[in-house]
Amino acid sequence: IAMANLITGGRRSAVEIIRQILSVCADGGANKTSIMYDSNLSYDQLRKYVSLLTTQELIHRDEKGRFQITSRGRRTLRQVSYVIKTLVELRKDLEPAGLALA
Repeated sequence: IAMANLITGGRRSAVEIIRQILSVCADGGANKTSIMYDSNLSYDQLRKYVSLLTTQELIHRDEKGRFQITSRGRRTLRQVSYVIKTLVELRKDLEPAGLALA
């Protein structure tokens, strides 16, 4: 996912950033640098989101210092991915009619 927001075509939403971070961590875990580059985040954004996701127990740091997704994080990733997919499909359906999601 590039910088473009899948839902509105503008900047990414916090939900999309969270989905990206969870996806990176779901693939065998990741260190902060990998999360930052793979999710296209600044260091300040990285700190904010990693703190949030850790506090919410969606990711945790393993004994090697890598961030791993938790079972709660996997469930959240599935739910968020479904919602984003549904909104993208709705956007595509609305565009031919001259309507748009704001």
